[in-house]
Amino acid sequence: MTARRSLNLKLACSVLAAFLLSMAFSWFLHDHLSERDAYALIDRTFDNVQDELADCVNERLVLVCMAAREALEDGHPDDPVSLMKLAHELRVTEISVADEKGDIVRSSVTEYLARPGKPAFNFATTDDEAAKEMMGLVDGRYTEYCQPFRRNPASGNWRKFIGVWRHKGGFFEIGCDAHALQSLARSTCVDLFRNWHVAGTGGIVVTTPSGLVLSDYEEPNREGTQFQEPDGTLFYWKRKEIESFPVYVMIPKGSAAVQRDVLVGATATLNGAALVFVALLVGFVISAFVRQQIRAQAAKEMKMATDIQLSALPKVFPPFPDETRFDIWASMETAKEVGGDFYDFYFTGQDRVLFLVADVSGKGVPAAMFMMRAKTLLKSAAQTGKPVVQAFEEVNNALSEGNSSCTFVTAWAGELNTRTGHVTFVNAGHNPPVVIRGGKAELLKSRPSLALGAMPDIHYRVGEVQLEPGDSIYLYTDGIVEQPDASESLYGEERMLKVLLDPVRTGKDVLDAVLDDVRRYSAGVEQADDRTQLLIRYRGEPDVVSHEYVPTMEDLARATDDLAAALESVPGKAKNKLLVAADEIFANIVRHSGATRWTLSVVLTHHPEGVRLVISDDGKPFDPLIHRDPDTTLSAAERDVGGLGILIVKKTMSPVTYRRRNGNNILSIGKDYGD
Repeated sequence: MTARRSLNLKLACSVLAAFLLSMAFSWFLHDHLSERDAYALIDRTFDNVQDELADCVNERLVLVCMAAREALEDGHPDDPVSLMKLAHELRVTEISVADEKGDIVRSSVTEYLARPGKPAFNFATTDDEAAKEMMGLVDGRYTEYCQPFRRNPASGNWRKFIGVWRHKGGFFEIGCDAHALQSLARSTCVDLFRNWHVAGTGGIVVTTPSGLVLSDYEEPNREGTQFQEPDGTLFYWKRKEIESFPVYVMIPKGSAAVQRDVLVGATATLNGAALVFVALLVGFVISAFVRQQIRAQAAKEMKMATDIQLSALPKVFPPFPDETRFDIWASMETAKEVGGDFYDFYFTGQDRVLFLVADVSGKGVPAAMFMMRAKTLLKSAAQTGKPVVQAFEEVNNALSEGNSSCTFVTAWAGELNTRTGHVTFVNAGHNPPVVIRGGKAELLKSRPSLALGAMPDIHYRVGEVQLEPGDSIYLYTDGIVEQPDASESLYGEERMLKVLLDPVRTGKDVLDAVLDDVRRYSAGVEQADDRTQLLIRYRGEPDVVSHEYVPTMEDLARATDDLAAALESVPGKAKNKLLVAADEIFANIVRHSGATRWTLSVVLTHHPEGVRLVISDDGKPFDPLIHRDPDTTLSAAERDVGGLGILIVKKTMSPVTYRRRNGNNILSIGKDYGD
């Protein structure tokens, strides 16, 4: 009896030890895999943020460099002391001028200039390859060149250099240390930062070096608070400095995977029950539990992939409020099983905009990660100024290398010349787009090339189409045309074309109408795939009339008369609203701005017709968009004085944008005739 009791005790101890060991192993394995996947996603996200933030900062600094060029070419003294004063006015660290041979002939930094026994710094002969690339501004390869923020080999200081070409030969260059870079780029980038969050599941936070938040992932539009680094027990996170801005990417551990305490605790309960119940019952319970946990894990992964997918897409429309030569809208409605659809659009030159829609094969987090990589590679290649076909070939080779999962992406991308309406496009195995013109909607059929990532060294075919003012191109993914109804019949291209033919709908209404029709067609049937759409409409070149005034009551009256004359062809309702809004702005400039001069530009757009007014003054900085609106629910005696005119402008005009550039307030207001 004693021997049996001893054996039973040993068996019980062995089972308990095995049970505890398995729980410890499950705990460790689950924690390790969750952490690995989360940090892989964080690294992919940093790649995308790097490109977005660098593009925003570079755009701002190129404008500052152009301002320096204009000042010097207009006769500003170019001795070192005067250049130092100009650099201080422009909030940059240094300014230099190089001739066509690459020698620095003018500079605010005297160490760069020639002096007895030492020649001037020469960009063509330096060992620094990044500096040598500036010579592309001389031989015509670039009109502007942006170096990354890095240590300057010539001085040992950290600098970001920007160069623009010089009309008389050579080029102008500005340099910014960390303080100047942050000062110039901060206000320009705030609007970009506001969209960098994934509500409830972590996201991206950008701060100043002192820790003040420029993007608030929990409560957007609450910039300026002090950021506290995430608790490592609650988040997977990393910090990285990009263009001198600290950037944090975070994923809550609860969103990254099934919580280990729930998994291990539930498994422990079931294993304990297994000691009591027969093997068959235990096997059934464990099997059901595992399936449930797999479904829960898959659901969380899909949610994470959806958040990644949506956070990488532009979501603010209109994306370019001051752009009058074209309009663009896009939308994506994700399915329960996340694929890798994405859309994108961005300028690739002064008069060129690239737009695309793509669809990655596969599902879940792997597809979302592949999507992020494909999107980043395409944008990086296209924005170097390379032809779209060359960008596709380079991206295809990069995606094909080491592609053991055999994932691929179909894509259709077009590059629109906004001056001429000419579109050059490449189709990598994607659905043909629709051209809408003259009351007709027709598929733009062309022989597609192979999908990106399928195999290396593919030569892609180039297509062309000419758009006239008023013409549109509609891009979509197969989640639209391949949606089945209850009888397994597909929605199809023919039905889609009928919806697109409606001449009353424009812009976002077109995208909404297609989605509504697909939902009606598939009523009661689960959504099969992501539904992604993009519509670009070419307006053509606008008519522009511009006048300059001084802030007096006489010139205010003259500006009103000039505006009325410029709006002579505008329909009465839209004209009256524009005159009322403009009168409020004119009066504010004359009475309150402290300006010495101001200008009015009237931009008459086409297809559909509309008006944009651009009003600039050199007065004190004033952004009406952040001005607190008066409470109109109060009586006139109860509410504060002022602000009603600005409220009228914001309520009656669309879009309304403001920026501060080169010491000027620039306010743009718009009105389409159909509004």
